[in-house]
Amino acid sequence: MMQEEPSWQELKEIWGNSAKGAKINVQISKLINELKGKISPFEKKSIQSDLNILKASWAKEKNKVSQFEKDSVKKDLKIMKSFFKRFLSKLPTKKD
Repeated sequence: MMQEEPSWQELKEIWGNSAKGAKINVQISKLINELKGKISPFEKKSIQSDLNILKASWAKEKNKVSQFEKDSVKKDLKIMKSFFKRFLSKLPTKKD
């Protein structure tokens, strides 16, 4: 019997019910803000430029992605979600 693939909503609920989830979210938010503060205006402009180029390229190329590539990405995401779900299930829940 094949195990049902976990949904992102299910993963979000597991994360939300984790006793350490809120603490981790706060720490990640602080880290992101700290990193943003250390990025120079030149770096920000460069990153934004790169994102714009990637978005424009993707708009042109997205219809050229083969079924093999789509299946490969889908398989990789399934594996990542499975590992993430196992990781989150090992964290204590707020109810514990």
